[in-house]
Amino acid sequence: MTFKVFTAVSLAAIFALSACGSEAPTQTETKTPTEKAQSAAEKDYPILLQKIGEGVWVHTSTYQFPGGNIVPSNGLVVEDGEGLILIDTAWGEMATQALLDKLKTETGKEVTKLVITHHHNDRLAGVDLLERKGVSVFTHPDTPSRSAAKSTAIPDTSVAALKDAGSRTKSGPIEIGYPGPGHAEENLVVYVPAAKILFGGCFIRGKGQKGLGNIADANLKTWPKSLNWTKQTYGGATLVVPGHGQGADMSLIDHTLGLLAKKINADAKAEAEAE
Repeated sequence: MTFKVFTAVSLAAIFALSACGSEAPTQTETKTPTEKAQSAAEKDYPILLQKIGEGVWVHTSTYQFPGGNIVPSNGLVVEDGEGLILIDTAWGEMATQALLDKLKTETGKEVTKLVITHHHNDRLAGVDLLERKGVSVFTHPDTPSRSAAKSTAIPDTSVAALKDAGSRTKSGPIEIGYPGPGHAEENLVVYVPAAKILFGGCFIRGKGQKGLGNIADANLKTWPKSLNWTKQTYGGATLVVPGHGQGADMSLIDHTLGLLAKKINADAKAEAEAE
């Protein structure tokens, strides 16, 4: 079976996107203030949007850290009747506005629902913008308090049914699952049954990635159990989308388990040597 895969946007692609339409227009264009703001957002905060299934897209934005390190971040978009479900915002409020503009241009539809997979800024930086637009927000009940403790944007609502590990809830064409603590104590996954696509967020590492990424809030002890629950529950998925890096099939879960085993063994060895 052939799987569709995607890669994180390259620096060359970022610069190419930024340069689009840079030539002077041949005639004077009159734009409203809103149109001018949208054009600026699209130019300064380029978004890569890739269709990976019927009514399903991956959105990729980037964030530049002090020192110049640029990190791409993936989210998902799922068609839901006349609207769209956004799984995780772009990395930044202006980047999220650019994403909304791009979705409107390319699909003709507005985002009506937002799923936030955990409390880190690469997942929810644009939540305030979407809430101001009246978008319904779905997230784990612990995410608002955890984001408040991090001084990041804070979701106004959550889903009580996702409180316990192993819980699941449906909304239109998607199922939201809480596998248990892993990358974060409250990380969620999202499954699109019709397309057999699983969005793992930062809970699942991308193809070829050699480390676990940011583990400041990780629970290394329970992460393997949570991954195995995900593997058993959504084993029918043919494409897995990670929060960062390249997508692949369900082998990404085994890849993440391997990285965890390596980290846990290294920590145990270091602890034994220190005694």
